[in-house]
Amino acid sequence: MKASSSNNPIIPGEELEGWTSWSPESLDGFTRALTPAQLVSMSQMRRPGASLAEKIAQAEAEPASEVSAPQPEAPEADLPPEEEEVSGIGYPTAAELEAIHQEAWQAGHDAGLEAGRAEGFEQGLQAGREQGMADVRAEQLPRMEDAWQGLCRMGGAFADELARVERELADDVLQLAWQLAQKLLQQKLRQDDQALLPLLQAALAELPSTLGNARLRVNPADLSAAREFLRQETPETVWQWIEDPAMARGGCVIDTASARLDMTLPTRLAAMSRALGLEADDGQRPA
Repeated sequence: MKASSSNNPIIPGEELEGWTSWSPESLDGFTRALTPAQLVSMSQMRRPGASLAEKIAQAEAEPASEVSAPQPEAPEADLPPEEEEVSGIGYPTAAELEAIHQEAWQAGHDAGLEAGRAEGFEQGLQAGREQGMADVRAEQLPRMEDAWQGLCRMGGAFADELARVERELADDVLQLAWQLAQKLLQQKLRQDDQALLPLLQAALAELPSTLGNARLRVNPADLSAAREFLRQETPETVWQWIEDPAMARGGCVIDTASARLDMTLPTRLAAMSRALGLEADDGQRPA
């Protein structure tokens, strides 16, 4: 190789006569050629914290016995089972990773499937209920409307018939009730000696306040009570007492100089019958 006239450490390519490329593998032969002592010295020189001179001196000071030929390694067969088992621990293999991935995927798939099945069941149940109710309404509503219309027609017909019966039976029912009332009244008048007194009180309210002479016609059974009452109520009036066995109890006739009051039982019943719209039974004379 030609000498370069320049101080530049870079050698131009045209001045090179021959060269070979370098790679890390080129050191393998060099390291294999070194002795164990040289390898130990090189490792000591790579220790941090000391100068290069100190590292060289320390390497030279170490006895040769320490850098003697390396001890033969124990065969792998002599390792205890525990060391073999520990030395085998490392990253999972591709098959193990695939199994873990498959197991995790299957667990997630099963959980999602179960959750989806439960949610789908609930949604399906609710949808089924709503659809069932809708179907029932659609099917039963026309029937219910028809039945309701039939009931309405039946109710209207019943109301019309009831009104007709009421119109036809109203007079008969009223007549029956009136006859029953007369019977009850007559029974009461026969048993109550004081039944005539309210009638006499009402008659005095229609007569003049000052009455000189008057005449009273009553049933003999009512005369005693009537006489005592009128003497107390009208002491200034001179009364003429006439007993009439043909007159029903509970009735009387009062004659004055200016008026006549017929308050016999048949007369009063006839007036009430006309007020109720019933025909008066003139032929009936209470006993």
